[in-house]
Amino acid sequence: MLTPRVMIIDDQAQFRALLAHHLGARWPGAVVFDYDPLAAGRLPDAFSGAGHDLVLLGSPAGGVSGLEWLEAFQRVRGFPPVLFFGEGEEREIVAAIKAGAEDYLTRTRMTHARFVEAAEAALRSRVAEQSPRPEVTRTGPRNYRLVRRLAGTGTSTVWLAHDPATGGEVALKVLAAEGANEGLLDRFLREYSLAAGISHPSIVRIHDLGVADDHAYIAMEYCPGGSLRSRLGQPLDPAAALGLLRTIAGALDALHDAGILHRDLKPANVLLRADDSLALTDFGLARQVALDAALTGLGAIFGTPFYMSPEQGHGEPVDARGDLYSLGVMFHEMLTGVCPYLAETAMGVIIQHRQAPLPQLPATLSALQPVLDRMLAKKPEDRFSSARALLAAISEESGLNALPQ
Repeated sequence: MLTPRVMIIDDQAQFRALLAHHLGARWPGAVVFDYDPLAAGRLPDAFSGAGHDLVLLGSPAGGVSGLEWLEAFQRVRGFPPVLFFGEGEEREIVAAIKAGAEDYLTRTRMTHARFVEAAEAALRSRVAEQSPRPEVTRTGPRNYRLVRRLAGTGTSTVWLAHDPATGGEVALKVLAAEGANEGLLDRFLREYSLAAGISHPSIVRIHDLGVADDHAYIAMEYCPGGSLRSRLGQPLDPAAALGLLRTIAGALDALHDAGILHRDLKPANVLLRADDSLALTDFGLARQVALDAALTGLGAIFGTPFYMSPEQGHGEPVDARGDLYSLGVMFHEMLTGVCPYLAETAMGVIIQHRQAPLPQLPATLSALQPVLDRMLAKKPEDRFSSARALLAAISEESGLNALPQ
Protein backbone atom coordinates (compact mmCIF):
# COMPACT_ATOMS: atom_id res chain seq x y z
CA MET A 1 0.00 0.00 0.00
CA LEU A 2 1.77 3.13 -1.26
CA THR A 3 -0.50 5.89 0.00
CA PRO A 4 -2.47 4.86 3.09
CA ARG A 5 -5.25 7.15 4.30
CA VAL A 6 -5.04 7.50 8.08
CA MET A 7 -7.17 9.27 10.70
CA ILE A 8 -5.44 10.38 13.91
CA ILE A 9 -7.65 10.98 16.96
CA ASP A 10 -6.05 12.29 20.15
CA ASP A 11 -6.53 15.16 22.61
CA GLN A 12 -2.90 16.30 22.36
CA ALA A 13 -1.89 18.25 19.25
CA GLN A 14 1.78 17.42 19.82
CA PHE A 15 1.12 13.70 19.94
CA ARG A 16 -1.02 13.89 16.77
CA ALA A 17 1.87 15.70 15.09
CA LEU A 18 4.30 13.01 16.29
CA LEU A 19 2.16 10.23 14.80
CA ALA A 20 1.85 12.16 11.54
CA HIS A 21 5.64 12.48 11.47
CA HIS A 22 6.08 8.72 11.88
CA LEU A 23 3.55 8.11 9.10
CA GLY A 24 5.24 10.57 6.75
CA ALA A 25 8.66 9.07 7.40
CA ARG A 26 7.45 5.59 6.44
CA TRP A 27 4.89 6.56 3.78
CA PRO A 28 5.77 9.97 2.29
CA GLY A 29 2.56 9.98 0.27
CA ALA A 30 0.28 9.12 3.19
CA VAL A 31 -2.94 11.13 3.45
CA VAL A 32 -3.38 12.04 7.12
CA PHE A 33 -6.57 13.46 8.63
CA ASP A 34 -5.90 15.11 12.00
CA TYR A 35 -8.97 15.00 14.27
CA ASP A 36 -9.01 16.99 17.51
CA PRO A 37 -11.80 15.53 19.68
CA LEU A 38 -11.54 18.32 22.24
CA ALA A 39 -12.33 20.96 19.60
CA ALA A 40 -14.55 18.98 17.25
CA GLY A 41 -16.36 16.73 19.75
CA ARG A 42 -17.46 13.11 19.39
CA LEU A 43 -17.80 11.58 15.96
CA PRO A 44 -21.42 10.70 15.08
CA ASP A 45 -22.59 7.15 15.70
CA ALA A 46 -23.03 6.75 11.94
CA PHE A 47 -19.32 7.37 11.27
CA SER A 48 -18.16 4.32 9.33
CA GLY A 49 -14.48 5.12 8.81
CA ALA A 50 -15.09 4.81 5.06
CA GLY A 51 -12.18 6.05 3.01
CA HIS A 52 -9.62 5.39 5.74
CA ASP A 53 -7.19 2.48 5.80
CA LEU A 54 -6.18 2.90 9.45
CA VAL A 55 -7.30 4.80 12.55
CA LEU A 56 -4.80 5.85 15.25
CA LEU A 57 -6.77 6.34 18.46
CA GLY A 58 -5.26 7.91 21.54
CA SER A 59 -6.63 7.81 25.06
CA PRO A 60 -8.07 10.01 26.41
CA ALA A 61 -10.10 11.25 23.44
CA GLY A 62 -12.39 14.18 23.97
CA GLY A 63 -11.70 14.03 27.69
CA VAL A 64 -12.95 10.44 28.08
CA SER A 65 -11.34 7.04 27.78
CA GLY A 66 -10.46 6.06 24.23
CA LEU A 67 -11.99 2.67 25.02
CA GLU A 68 -15.44 4.25 24.66
CA TRP A 69 -14.55 5.37 21.14
CA LEU A 70 -13.02 2.00 20.30
CA GLU A 71 -16.09 0.09 21.40
CA ALA A 72 -18.31 2.36 19.29
CA PHE A 73 -16.06 1.88 16.26
CA GLN A 74 -16.11 -1.89 16.57
CA ARG A 75 -19.90 -1.91 16.41
CA VAL A 76 -19.64 -0.65 12.81
CA ARG A 77 -19.26 -3.38 10.20
CA GLY A 78 -16.17 -2.96 8.05
CA PHE A 79 -14.57 -0.30 10.27
CA PRO A 80 -10.84 0.08 9.47
CA PRO A 81 -8.24 -1.37 11.85
CA VAL A 82 -7.48 0.69 14.96
CA LEU A 83 -4.13 1.14 16.69
CA PHE A 84 -4.71 2.17 20.30
CA PHE A 85 -2.28 4.48 22.18
CA GLY A 86 -2.39 4.67 25.97
CA GLU A 87 -0.25 4.93 29.07
CA GLY A 88 0.62 1.23 29.19
CA GLU A 89 -1.59 0.27 32.14
CA GLU A 90 -2.13 -3.50 32.02
CA ARG A 91 -5.90 -3.42 32.39
CA GLU A 92 -6.21 -0.88 29.58
CA ILE A 93 -4.01 -2.98 27.28
CA VAL A 94 -6.16 -6.06 27.87
CA ALA A 95 -9.39 -4.08 27.48
CA ALA A 96 -8.23 -2.44 24.23
CA ILE A 97 -7.23 -5.71 22.58
CA LYS A 98 -10.40 -7.39 23.82
CA ALA A 99 -12.46 -4.50 22.42
CA GLY A 100 -10.98 -5.04 18.96
CA ALA A 101 -7.84 -2.89 18.69
CA GLU A 102 -5.40 -4.24 16.12
CA ASP A 103 -2.53 -3.42 18.49
CA TYR A 104 -1.72 -1.39 21.60
CA LEU A 105 1.23 1.02 21.83
CA THR A 106 2.39 2.79 24.97
CA ARG A 107 2.69 6.50 24.28
CA THR A 108 5.86 7.13 26.27
CA ARG A 109 7.74 4.03 25.08
CA MET A 110 6.79 4.02 21.41
CA THR A 111 9.66 3.95 18.91
CA HIS A 112 9.51 4.54 15.19
CA ALA A 113 10.32 0.89 14.49
CA ARG A 114 7.57 -0.31 16.83
CA PHE A 115 5.07 2.09 15.29
CA VAL A 116 5.90 1.05 11.72
CA GLU A 117 5.69 -2.64 12.64
CA ALA A 118 2.21 -2.21 14.12
CA ALA A 119 0.97 0.04 11.32
CA GLU A 120 2.22 -2.24 8.55
CA ALA A 121 0.57 -5.27 10.17
CA ALA A 122 -2.72 -3.36 10.51
CA LEU A 123 -2.60 -2.18 6.91
CA ARG A 124 -1.91 -5.69 5.66
CA SER A 125 -5.04 -6.86 7.46
CA ARG A 126 -6.98 -4.15 5.66
CA VAL A 127 -5.84 -4.94 2.13
CA ALA A 128 -7.98 -8.04 1.72
CA GLU A 129 -11.20 -6.23 2.60
CA GLN A 130 -10.46 -2.96 0.82
CA SER A 131 -12.56 -2.02 -2.15
CA PRO A 132 -11.10 0.37 -4.73
CA ARG A 133 -12.03 4.03 -4.55
CA PRO A 134 -14.53 5.04 -7.24
CA GLU A 135 -13.11 6.48 -10.43
CA VAL A 136 -14.57 8.79 -13.03
CA THR A 137 -15.86 6.72 -15.93
CA ARG A 138 -17.16 7.55 -19.37
CA THR A 139 -19.60 4.69 -19.54
CA GLY A 140 -23.32 4.86 -19.03
CA PRO A 141 -24.79 4.72 -15.51
CA ARG A 142 -25.68 1.58 -13.68
CA ASN A 143 -29.37 0.89 -13.95
CA TYR A 144 -30.42 3.35 -11.24
CA ARG A 145 -34.18 3.46 -10.77
CA LEU A 146 -35.50 6.97 -10.15
CA VAL A 147 -37.90 7.14 -7.20
CA ARG A 148 -38.71 10.83 -6.92
CA ARG A 149 -37.29 14.28 -7.62
CA LEU A 150 -35.62 15.89 -4.61
CA ALA A 151 -34.37 19.22 -5.94
CA GLY A 152 -33.33 20.98 -9.10
CA THR A 153 -31.70 24.06 -10.58
CA GLY A 154 -31.34 25.39 -14.08
CA THR A 155 -28.38 23.10 -14.69
CA SER A 156 -28.96 19.91 -12.69
CA THR A 157 -31.60 17.80 -10.96
CA VAL A 158 -31.24 15.65 -7.84
CA TRP A 159 -33.28 12.45 -7.63
CA LEU A 160 -33.83 9.86 -4.95
CA ALA A 161 -32.82 6.66 -6.72
CA HIS A 162 -32.55 2.94 -6.04
CA ASP A 163 -29.08 1.46 -6.62
CA PRO A 164 -29.43 -2.14 -7.89
CA ALA A 165 -25.80 -2.90 -7.08
CA THR A 166 -26.27 -2.34 -3.34
CA GLY A 167 -30.02 -2.50 -2.92
CA GLY A 168 -29.89 0.87 -1.15
CA GLU A 169 -30.97 4.41 -1.89
CA VAL A 170 -28.74 7.14 -3.28
CA ALA A 171 -29.12 10.78 -4.20
CA LEU A 172 -28.50 10.94 -7.94
CA LYS A 173 -27.43 14.36 -9.22
CA VAL A 174 -27.91 14.59 -12.99
CA LEU A 175 -26.58 17.24 -15.33
CA ALA A 176 -28.17 17.34 -18.78
CA ALA A 177 -25.27 17.41 -21.23
CA GLU A 178 -27.47 18.82 -24.00
CA GLY A 179 -26.80 22.53 -24.14
CA ALA A 180 -24.19 22.37 -21.36
CA ASN A 181 -20.92 24.08 -22.18
CA GLU A 182 -17.63 22.33 -21.58
CA GLY A 183 -16.79 24.50 -18.56
CA LEU A 184 -20.05 23.57 -16.82
CA LEU A 185 -19.44 19.87 -17.42
CA ASP A 186 -15.87 20.21 -16.11
CA ARG A 187 -17.11 21.89 -12.93
CA PHE A 188 -19.73 19.17 -12.47
CA LEU A 189 -17.13 16.41 -12.80
CA ARG A 190 -14.74 18.24 -10.50
CA GLU A 191 -17.45 18.37 -7.84
CA TYR A 192 -17.19 14.58 -7.69
CA SER A 193 -13.41 14.36 -7.85
CA LEU A 194 -12.93 16.89 -5.05
CA ALA A 195 -15.49 15.34 -2.71
CA ALA A 196 -14.46 11.74 -3.40
CA GLY A 197 -10.89 12.51 -2.37
CA ILE A 198 -11.87 13.40 1.21
CA SER A 199 -13.23 11.18 3.96
CA HIS A 200 -14.79 13.05 6.86
CA PRO A 201 -17.89 12.28 8.94
CA SER A 202 -19.40 15.68 8.07
CA ILE A 203 -18.74 15.60 4.31
CA VAL A 204 -21.15 13.80 2.00
CA ARG A 205 -19.97 10.40 0.71
CA ILE A 206 -19.70 9.95 -3.06
CA HIS A 207 -20.37 6.47 -4.47
CA ASP A 208 -20.27 6.67 -8.25
CA LEU A 209 -20.00 8.92 -11.27
CA GLY A 210 -20.53 8.43 -14.97
CA VAL A 211 -21.06 10.27 -18.23
CA ALA A 212 -23.56 8.87 -20.71
CA ASP A 213 -24.47 10.17 -24.15
CA ASP A 214 -27.07 12.63 -22.93
CA HIS A 215 -26.18 13.32 -19.30
CA ALA A 216 -23.59 13.15 -16.53
CA TYR A 217 -24.43 11.92 -13.06
CA ILE A 218 -23.08 11.71 -9.52
CA ALA A 219 -24.41 9.12 -7.06
CA MET A 220 -23.93 10.15 -3.44
CA GLU A 221 -25.27 9.17 -0.07
CA TYR A 222 -28.91 10.03 0.46
CA CYS A 223 -29.58 12.27 3.47
CA PRO A 224 -33.30 11.92 4.25
CA GLY A 225 -33.41 14.75 6.79
CA GLY A 226 -33.31 17.45 4.14
CA SER A 227 -31.01 20.42 4.66
CA LEU A 228 -30.13 22.82 7.45
CA ARG A 229 -32.28 25.36 5.59
CA SER A 230 -35.38 23.65 7.00
CA ARG A 231 -34.16 24.24 10.58
CA LEU A 232 -33.68 27.99 10.17
CA GLY A 233 -36.11 30.90 9.97
CA GLN A 234 -36.26 31.28 13.73
CA PRO A 235 -33.50 31.45 16.36
CA LEU A 236 -31.96 28.18 17.44
CA ASP A 237 -30.91 27.36 20.97
CA PRO A 238 -27.49 29.09 21.31
CA ALA A 239 -25.74 25.93 22.48
CA ALA A 240 -27.20 24.01 19.53
CA ALA A 241 -26.07 26.76 17.14
CA LEU A 242 -22.58 26.60 18.59
CA GLY A 243 -22.56 22.83 18.12
CA LEU A 244 -23.55 23.22 14.47
CA LEU A 245 -20.82 25.82 14.04
CA ARG A 246 -18.22 23.39 15.41
CA THR A 247 -19.38 20.58 13.13
CA ILE A 248 -19.39 22.65 9.94
CA ALA A 249 -16.05 24.24 10.83
CA GLY A 250 -14.60 20.75 11.26
CA ALA A 251 -15.76 19.81 7.76
CA LEU A 252 -14.26 23.03 6.36
CA ASP A 253 -11.00 22.25 8.11
CA ALA A 254 -10.83 18.94 6.24
CA LEU A 255 -11.63 20.65 2.93
CA HIS A 256 -9.05 23.36 3.44
CA ASP A 257 -6.40 20.86 4.53
CA ALA A 258 -6.89 19.21 1.14
CA GLY A 259 -6.38 22.57 -0.59
CA ILE A 260 -10.07 22.96 -1.47
CA LEU A 261 -12.34 25.98 -1.10
CA HIS A 262 -16.07 25.42 -1.01
CA ARG A 263 -17.12 28.92 -2.19
CA ASP A 264 -20.86 28.25 -1.94
CA LEU A 265 -21.37 27.52 1.75
CA LYS A 266 -25.02 28.02 2.73
CA PRO A 267 -27.69 26.15 4.77
CA ALA A 268 -29.05 24.37 1.67
CA ASN A 269 -25.63 22.76 1.17
CA VAL A 270 -25.56 21.25 4.68
CA LEU A 271 -27.60 18.04 4.60
CA LEU A 272 -29.08 16.05 7.49
CA ARG A 273 -28.71 12.28 7.74
CA ALA A 274 -31.28 10.00 9.35
CA ASP A 275 -29.34 10.14 12.63
CA ASP A 276 -29.40 13.98 12.49
CA SER A 277 -25.67 14.23 11.74
CA LEU A 278 -24.57 16.80 9.15
CA ALA A 279 -23.05 16.24 5.72
CA LEU A 280 -21.55 19.15 3.78
CA THR A 281 -22.27 18.88 0.06
CA ASP A 282 -22.34 20.63 -3.33
CA PHE A 283 -18.78 21.29 -4.34
CA GLY A 284 -19.80 22.45 -7.82
CA LEU A 285 -18.32 25.86 -7.07
CA ALA A 286 -15.30 24.58 -5.16
CA ARG A 287 -11.81 24.94 -6.54
CA GLN A 288 -8.42 23.60 -5.63
CA VAL A 289 -6.33 26.42 -4.24
CA ALA A 290 -3.32 25.29 -6.26
CA LEU A 291 -5.21 25.49 -9.58
CA ASP A 292 -5.44 28.65 -11.65
CA ALA A 293 -8.69 30.27 -12.73
CA ALA A 294 -8.79 28.51 -16.11
CA LEU A 295 -12.35 27.24 -15.76
CA THR A 296 -14.08 30.22 -14.21
CA GLY A 297 -12.01 33.09 -15.51
CA LEU A 298 -10.51 35.89 -13.44
CA GLY A 299 -13.13 38.01 -11.74
CA ALA A 300 -16.06 35.63 -12.35
CA ILE A 301 -18.62 35.68 -9.54
CA PHE A 302 -20.20 32.43 -8.33
CA GLY A 303 -22.08 31.69 -5.15
CA THR A 304 -25.13 32.93 -3.22
CA PRO A 305 -25.17 36.68 -2.38
CA PHE A 306 -26.68 36.30 1.13
CA TYR A 307 -23.69 34.16 2.24
CA MET A 308 -20.99 35.59 0.00
CA SER A 309 -17.84 37.22 1.40
CA PRO A 310 -17.13 40.85 0.40
CA GLU A 311 -14.15 39.82 -1.71
CA GLN A 312 -16.04 37.06 -3.52
CA GLY A 313 -18.98 39.35 -4.21
CA HIS A 314 -16.67 41.82 -5.91
CA GLY A 315 -14.88 39.20 -8.01
CA GLU A 316 -11.64 39.48 -6.05
CA PRO A 317 -9.32 36.58 -5.12
CA VAL A 318 -10.68 34.38 -2.32
CA ASP A 319 -9.10 31.95 0.11
CA ALA A 320 -10.23 29.80 3.04
CA ARG A 321 -11.22 32.89 5.01
CA GLY A 322 -14.02 33.48 2.50
CA ASP A 323 -15.63 30.20 3.56
CA LEU A 324 -15.31 31.27 7.21
CA TYR A 325 -17.18 34.49 6.36
CA SER A 326 -20.00 32.46 4.80
CA LEU A 327 -20.07 30.29 7.92
CA GLY A 328 -20.29 33.47 10.00
CA VAL A 329 -23.39 34.54 8.05
CA MET A 330 -24.91 31.12 8.73
CA PHE A 331 -24.01 31.37 12.42
CA HIS A 332 -25.78 34.73 12.65
CA GLU A 333 -28.84 33.19 11.00
CA MET A 334 -28.77 30.25 13.40
CA LEU A 335 -28.71 32.63 16.38
CA THR A 336 -31.23 35.23 15.19
CA GLY A 337 -33.35 33.54 12.52
CA VAL A 338 -32.32 36.01 9.79
CA CYS A 339 -29.31 36.74 7.59
CA PRO A 340 -27.31 39.77 8.73
CA TYR A 341 -27.62 41.61 5.40
CA LEU A 342 -30.84 41.89 3.38
CA ALA A 343 -31.73 43.99 0.34
CA GLU A 344 -34.17 43.98 -2.57
CA THR A 345 -31.49 43.05 -5.11
CA ALA A 346 -28.48 40.74 -5.17
CA MET A 347 -26.17 43.70 -5.78
CA GLY A 348 -27.68 45.48 -2.78
CA VAL A 349 -26.75 42.50 -0.57
CA ILE A 350 -23.24 42.37 -2.05
CA ILE A 351 -22.72 46.08 -1.28
CA GLN A 352 -23.90 45.61 2.31
CA HIS A 353 -21.39 42.80 2.83
CA ARG A 354 -18.65 45.28 1.95
CA GLN A 355 -19.98 48.48 3.56
CA ALA A 356 -22.62 47.84 6.24
CA PRO A 357 -21.65 47.77 9.95
CA LEU A 358 -21.10 44.41 11.62
CA PRO A 359 -24.39 42.96 12.89
CA GLN A 360 -24.96 43.06 16.64
CA LEU A 361 -26.42 40.14 18.55
CA PRO A 362 -28.95 40.52 21.38
CA ALA A 363 -27.44 41.25 24.78
CA THR A 364 -28.19 37.70 25.94
CA LEU A 365 -25.78 36.42 23.26
CA SER A 366 -22.99 38.92 23.93
CA ALA A 367 -20.54 36.10 24.71
CA LEU A 368 -20.72 35.10 21.05
CA GLN A 369 -20.24 38.59 19.61
CA PRO A 370 -16.39 38.48 19.47
CA VAL A 371 -16.44 35.18 17.55
CA LEU A 372 -19.07 36.48 15.13
CA ASP A 373 -17.20 39.77 14.64
CA ARG A 374 -14.03 37.97 13.60
CA MET A 375 -15.88 35.67 11.22
CA LEU A 376 -17.69 38.57 9.56
CA ALA A 377 -14.75 41.00 9.45
CA LYS A 378 -14.79 42.95 6.18
CA LYS A 379 -11.11 42.31 5.52
CA PRO A 380 -9.90 38.69 5.29
CA GLU A 381 -6.81 39.48 7.37
CA ASP A 382 -9.07 40.45 10.30
CA ARG A 383 -10.86 37.07 10.34
CA PHE A 384 -9.73 33.78 11.84
CA SER A 385 -6.78 32.53 9.81
CA SER A 386 -8.31 29.07 9.40
CA ALA A 387 -11.20 26.84 10.41
CA ARG A 388 -8.83 25.21 12.88
CA ALA A 389 -8.14 28.59 14.47
CA LEU A 390 -11.89 29.15 14.77
CA LEU A 391 -12.34 25.78 16.46
CA ALA A 392 -9.50 26.55 18.86
CA ALA A 393 -11.02 29.92 19.74
CA ILE A 394 -14.40 28.34 20.47
CA SER A 395 -12.74 25.71 22.64
CA GLU A 396 -10.67 28.24 24.58
CA GLU A 397 -13.36 30.89 25.12
CA SER A 398 -14.56 30.25 28.66
CA GLY A 399 -17.46 32.71 28.33
CA LEU A 400 -19.19 30.35 25.92
CA ASN A 401 -19.77 27.90 28.76
CA ALA A 402 -22.36 30.29 30.19
CA LEU A 403 -24.60 30.44 27.11
CA PRO A 404 -28.32 30.79 27.80
CA GLN A 405 -30.24 27.55 27.40
